[in-house]
Amino acid sequence: MEQGNAAMRRGDVETAVQDFTAFTHSQPTSAEGYFNLGLALQQGGRLQDSLTALHKAQALQPSLRGLRLFTGSVSYKLNILPDAHEVLLRATQLEPKSAAAWMWLGIVELAQDDPESAASALDKAAQLDPKNLDILYHRGRAHLLVSKESYSAMFKLDPDSWRVHEVIGQSEAEAFRNDNAISELALAVRTAPHEPGLHEELGDLYWTIGKFQEAADAYEAELKIDPANAVVKYKLGSLQVTRNEYASGVNILQQALAEDPGLSDVHYYLGKGQAALGKNDEAIAEFRLATSDKNAEELRIMSWYQLAMLYRRIHRTQESAEALANFRQLKSARDLRQETKYQEQGKRRAQLPVDETIPTDAATPPSP
Repeated sequence: MEQGNAAMRRGDVETAVQDFTAFTHSQPTSAEGYFNLGLALQQGGRLQDSLTALHKAQALQPSLRGLRLFTGSVSYKLNILPDAHEVLLRATQLEPKSAAAWMWLGIVELAQDDPESAASALDKAAQLDPKNLDILYHRGRAHLLVSKESYSAMFKLDPDSWRVHEVIGQSEAEAFRNDNAISELALAVRTAPHEPGLHEELGDLYWTIGKFQEAADAYEAELKIDPANAVVKYKLGSLQVTRNEYASGVNILQQALAEDPGLSDVHYYLGKGQAALGKNDEAIAEFRLATSDKNAEELRIMSWYQLAMLYRRIHRTQESAEALANFRQLKSARDLRQETKYQEQGKRRAQLPVDETIPTDAATPPSP
């Protein structure tokens, strides 16, 4: 047994199989011996022999920890799905805190074309081990299949429903096909013009492609439906500041902040608006608030730059230099972090096999 365990640790699977086999011959009632033999046989790719050894271990000691997990995974690999499901379901009942057992149960349920049950099992696995990449992958796949089934049912029920147009528009937007997304969401708005949220989604897309007037019209239409929507007021006010409509933009942004003080990114656009209106003290106060760690990184960086320019304009040289130093420090840290990320991505890509041909319908990545 000791020799077999040592062989497994150094990756010598064949020697481990020989040692564990010898052990089970000398100790034929040892469940642990057959369990270890089953694991070694699995590592060596001898799945049917592995399953036989694991079944022998189970007959000798059904409560052996981890036994059902490996029996289920080997049964899955042999495509014996009903047996795999039964033993893994029992494993989750006996060891409810085993993330691996929940993961394998979900994998088997995916193979059995039961994505809803699989999603439930994989959600439990993710709660127990939230940083496990395998669990996250299978969980995402399960939820994607559930979504597809739901959308397919929607299309069958009513292909002209505004919900159908909305979900198509959202999927087109996620694929960066903004023109198609706008067409679908415009159809959704036309079908359900008083539905909350649709005009806002449409406005976001218009802003993305630089159609500012259409975006503003969409946000204003949303506010007619939902006058208390502070987020839409924030978007509309920010858009107006961006379009140099400073007075109206500042007014709307102040309303948004009064209704929802948690919208901390408002301060950056308020600062730009107040600076353009010549209200330097108010602008400085807003930009200072915008440098808070609660705000989006890009807005924090740009707030220091705006402060540096504003201080320079009003001849506060020392404060301008300090703000500019903060801007450069944050920007350099951000740029270095992004460059490191790109380099790591490049290294990972370099390790992959290179395709000889690229499909003609390959999606073009969005511009950075």
